[in-house]
Amino acid sequence: MTRFPSLDALRTFVLAATYLNVSRTAEELCLTQSAVSRQLKQLEAQLDVQLFHRTNRGLALTDSGQQYLSQIQKPMQQIHRATAQLLPRARTLSLFVDGAFAHTWLVKRLPQFRAQYPDIELELKLGASMFTLTGSTLGSGADVQIIFGSPPWPGFTAQPLLRMEEFPVCSPALLNGDVALRTPADLLNHTLIHEGDRSTWRRWLASADALPYESARATTAHDSLTCLSMAVDGQGVAIGDPLTCADYLAAGVLVKPFDHQVLLSETFCLAVAEGQRSHPGVQVFCLWLQGLFTPLG
Repeated sequence: MTRFPSLDALRTFVLAATYLNVSRTAEELCLTQSAVSRQLKQLEAQLDVQLFHRTNRGLALTDSGQQYLSQIQKPMQQIHRATAQLLPRARTLSLFVDGAFAHTWLVKRLPQFRAQYPDIELELKLGASMFTLTGSTLGSGADVQIIFGSPPWPGFTAQPLLRMEEFPVCSPALLNGDVALRTPADLLNHTLIHEGDRSTWRRWLASADALPYESARATTAHDSLTCLSMAVDGQGVAIGDPLTCADYLAAGVLVKPFDHQVLLSETFCLAVAEGQRSHPGVQVFCLWLQGLFTPLG
């Protein structure tokens, strides 16, 4: 009779396939790195298939590993969901969430979480997160934090959720007319919508070897939501990213006039304080959120 892998082995595999990093997986599971490596090798031996490529940069899923992850990730989520249903009713999970992330992406997807985990109540605390995360920051005290930055942060387990690129976005109306936006040089005929200190446009224009940012007309707002709203309204061209602009681009109210984009070292991260990692609701929410993103390679 075939001996099936243990749930512990499968959980280790799912986390390793998500983080693609043995050290981070070990930290999440409160195990040593050697214990995680041993579990993964034992699982591969038991299945008689290689699930990971081991490189100097970390782990990479093989085709078989990617296929296995796609097949067991949802069942593992169902196990977590069934466990969550045994928790005391109305268990509250507090989230500190970057405001742009919440308004443009997360809030629209929370009904999925509530449908799957009706016994977990969410408390959202919104704020800007352009800071270095420490125990005394605005987000302290929340069970789970979704912030923009560049880990690691002492005292927290943090996982980047996606690769973050910057690129111009505008209303499709700006692609037509007498001053149609076709090349970066055409930006001289349009208003650049800046956020805060104007560094995003300065960075993109320098990377694209385009006009000096001082040459174009400018409007400055101090939050990304206002910038995107102005762009949707056709008031100019803003700098966007693949997460906060995802639904705008899908709906066709914003478009990317150029292919060029800039890869950032910072991104939106899922951060959990060390003392909160064993909270069942935290584990359920983190697994659910991670399932909405493609594992970083």
